[in-house]
Amino acid sequence: MDPWRVTFLALFVLLCAALAALVWLVRRGERVRERPGLREWGFGLALQMFAWPLFAVPPSVLGGGVQALACGLLVAGHAALLRALARGLHDRGATTPSLAVYLPAVILPLAMLWPGTHAQQHIAMFWAAALLSLVLGLWAIGLRGRTQPRSGAERVVIGIYVGAGVVCVLRLLEQWQQPQSGPAFDAGITPAQQLALAYFLLAPVFATFAFVLAQLERQQRLLEGLAAADPLTGLDNRRAFFERVTRRLAVSPHDDALAALLMIDVDGFKPVNDRHGHAVGDRVLGVVAGALRAALQGDDIAGRFGGDEFCLLLVDVSPGEAGRRAERLRAAVAAHPVRVDGLQVPVTLSIGIAHARQGRDADLDGLLATADRRLYLAKRAGRDRVIDRDIEVELPTRA
Repeated sequence: MDPWRVTFLALFVLLCAALAALVWLVRRGERVRERPGLREWGFGLALQMFAWPLFAVPPSVLGGGVQALACGLLVAGHAALLRALARGLHDRGATTPSLAVYLPAVILPLAMLWPGTHAQQHIAMFWAAALLSLVLGLWAIGLRGRTQPRSGAERVVIGIYVGAGVVCVLRLLEQWQQPQSGPAFDAGITPAQQLALAYFLLAPVFATFAFVLAQLERQQRLLEGLAAADPLTGLDNRRAFFERVTRRLAVSPHDDALAALLMIDVDGFKPVNDRHGHAVGDRVLGVVAGALRAALQGDDIAGRFGGDEFCLLLVDVSPGEAGRRAERLRAAVAAHPVRVDGLQVPVTLSIGIAHARQGRDADLDGLLATADRRLYLAKRAGRDRVIDRDIEVELPTRA
């Protein structure tokens, strides 16, 4: 057997085995849904690992059936990697990529075994099938929904497979201009053949490392999101809210940029919990969180301060705008009571507002103290109201 062929195939099998083990180690102990695509990526590496040794079998064995199977497995392996890539690079909840990416790999062995075809046609069929599989895979990657920007590792993986498509086009052009009946692993090997061989040997190696890195980055973002989110409402928790607000207040879009901090309290929340149970209380908090999200504009930030208290930072507002928006928020929540066993549980908010100039001198602690004091004034004045300045309030009369 040709020593070059033995060397390349042995090297590729060893690399595929090592990379499959790497993927297995990364997946070990992790939930499958937290690392989408890794199982199929390992499957694709396994297909290629089985495919390459079959190319060492003489083409005459089984009437060319072994060679046809090897070509189909190799294309299927790359299809699996592309489908795994499409799954792994998109947001959770997105639909699973179509199995159509495997179709060229299924048709290829049948076409190669069709009576009357010859070796030159088989080579063209292989590169055409590989190109079609790449186009289908990259199409799935490009058109499926995505809300987060791609990381550097993700762009590297996509770039590797775009390059593989270019290699396929070059080999098809060469086969059309200078038809060849089989690979030449000697001094007469053409530059396009050298490029194709090197690319299809090394591309899965580099793509795997980049793909695993992308998965680790995705997992890190997920963990950071879980650490920053309030588990009940999905808003920023207290720590994450303060960190984001501190960074946002330090930046001023212009000299007179004004920010407003809203301290929000759900009126009578403890009696609702005591009377109707914690499940109803959680629904009330969910209603308030939904109203806060609906009130966000631009770079505003919403968070749960703790218990039945929420915070909302409004950035780059004009004088009086924060009060108007807070009033709309209060009215929106009051207009949607929570239904419990046919009864309506009213939900109202008390809101205190403090203003500050955005920039490096913004005092978050002072802003919080002022907003909290005005929230207390709103509660003292009878609840279900907005106060944005220090005023004397009249205590509500008791019936």
